[in-house]
Amino acid sequence: MAAMIDEDDRAAAMRWFLLLNEEPVAAEDRAAFARWLAGGEGRVAAYARAEELWDRFGAVKPAWQRMQTRRRVGRRAVLTGGVALMAGAAASQLVAPGRLLADETTGTGERRQLVLADGSRVELGGRSALSTRLDGSRRLVTLEAGEAWFRPAADPRPFVLRTGQGLMTATAGAAFDVKRRGGVTIAAALEGGLRLHPAAGAPVDLAAGHRSAFDDRAAGAPRPCRAQEVLAWRRDRIVFEDETLAAVVEDLDRYRPGRILLGGDRVAGLKVTAVFDLTRPDQALDILAETLDLRIRRLAGLALVTRAG
Repeated sequence: MAAMIDEDDRAAAMRWFLLLNEEPVAAEDRAAFARWLAGGEGRVAAYARAEELWDRFGAVKPAWQRMQTRRRVGRRAVLTGGVALMAGAAASQLVAPGRLLADETTGTGERRQLVLADGSRVELGGRSALSTRLDGSRRLVTLEAGEAWFRPAADPRPFVLRTGQGLMTATAGAAFDVKRRGGVTIAAALEGGLRLHPAAGAPVDLAAGHRSAFDDRAAGAPRPCRAQEVLAWRRDRIVFEDETLAAVVEDLDRYRPGRILLGGDRVAGLKVTAVFDLTRPDQALDILAETLDLRIRRLAGLALVTRAG
């Protein structure tokens, strides 16, 4: 009888598979993987499933951190049970409100590196927008839409980032990633620290290697995160772990011309664990449709995703 696969083991197997396909892999990580794998037959089965799905979709070893050659890396997708396609945020998001007056914007699928007047470094993801206000007391930057990575320059003035949900204050030496998704801000402290200030809630501190999602009322408990997964978008990859299809689609939407629309809450709520090539977003949709038994109808830039049948 085949071993039962626990959902936690399924997600953990995907994380281990990603890590072990990075180069180089630290000896302590290999040892930790061996200990995890020895924890039961279900884990062995979960890891075998991750490998099977990787092979099924023609995935290749990632080259996210250092590409020693210029050979083309093929598509890469690791999917675990419950993969789903995310619903696009439809007509209300055809133009994000803050984009019209933002200082800096990017188009669909575009990334742009910036150096602010104070020397801070920023990289904007696809369909993102940023505004800045530097004065004698503080450096205030507003992420109007999309996603961005920040490395504030050394300066006695506080570096404060604002979204529609609240403020984030960086500590000295910080580097962090922030994404706006619907009515939520997702912040990840990658170096140094970050203090989250929801507009109407208590502040939450993020130490390096942790992330949290917050709305205007409260921030979720900090959770561990890996920089190579958070910043995969800077290398034309995107990682989803147990995300709803609606969330996946909203992110993919910024890298695909037109819009992706989901047909109903049942489709939007499907769960996805995957790695996709951001230069081929339509291929990501096709893989999700095949795996989740979904149907995609494409017309004039729109992609409508519904249940098959």
